[in-house]
Amino acid sequence: MLAAVTGVAGVAAILIGWVLPLITGDARTGPGTATSPSPSAPQSLAPFDDSKFEKDVTYPDGTVVQAGESFDKTWRIRNAGNVPWHGRYLTRMNDTPCKAPKRVGIGPVAPGESVDITVRVRAAGSPGRCKIYWKMTDEDGTPLLAGKRPIFLDVTVA
Repeated sequence: MLAAVTGVAGVAAILIGWVLPLITGDARTGPGTATSPSPSAPQSLAPFDDSKFEKDVTYPDGTVVQAGESFDKTWRIRNAGNVPWHGRYLTRMNDTPCKAPKRVGIGPVAPGESVDITVRVRAAGSPGRCKIYWKMTDEDGTPLLAGKRPIFLDVTVA
């Protein structure tokens, strides 16, 4: 009887030594193995490029400006993705009687950071509405963030 109990206890000890590492998640633990933690593998995130319009800093939509007046329009946008912005621009998408550069530089802007982008505009010489659309592009003028609506300047020239 003592031999039977000893045999069962021995088998149980072997099974516990084999099953316990599987249950605890460390299959390397067992007789003769070290229990040092494995180095953490860096988790890579898929590149995700995104922007978020935060606000019109100057000249909100509908602002009245005088004919021929020059002014600085400023927007605030945030890099809402995980891709740093380098070599990016806001590029004008339409022509209007108001004059503005074809493109203005952005950044560099790290993920999560906001940036103020300013463009110098000269109002048209006669009364009317001035609405200029801008999209983000790279150095070559290739549009970025295709699914995003353009940001815009919308003033009334008096």
